[in-house]
Amino acid sequence: MMITGKVNKKLREATDFFATELFTPQMKRHIEVRIRQRDLGTWHGFVSIDDYNVLNQPRSFVIELHKNDSVEEKLKTLAHELVHVRQYARNELNDEMNTWKGRKVDSDAMDYDDQPWEVEANQLGNELYELYTNKT
Repeated sequence: MMITGKVNKKLREATDFFATELFTPQMKRHIEVRIRQRDLGTWHGFVSIDDYNVLNQPRSFVIELHKNDSVEEKLKTLAHELVHVRQYARNELNDEMNTWKGRKVDSDAMDYDDQPWEVEANQLGNELYELYTNKT
């Protein structure tokens, strides 16, 4: 995985650890993630698709982290957002966030935390964070 942006060693190592857990080696080689840290108001972070490959599959992403969050919170957010990267890269979630694993979803009609991609990212992101902190 190509990781760019101004990130410290700990965030870079965590990104690589999370990516190794989330992606096959082949997919990991083809994913690019740029990490930016800035003031996000009340949000801890988010991810957006930056570019697509020649097959129109999302492969380049920007993860934004709140610059004032603690290292612990940044790591939790990073794990969560990398789950979304996997969802996009595997075409489980489309960029309009209205199709999940091939089925239409009316995300406007449900609470944010009940959206299926958020349920997965919350659960798997927490598991990844625990794995990482138990490893280090």
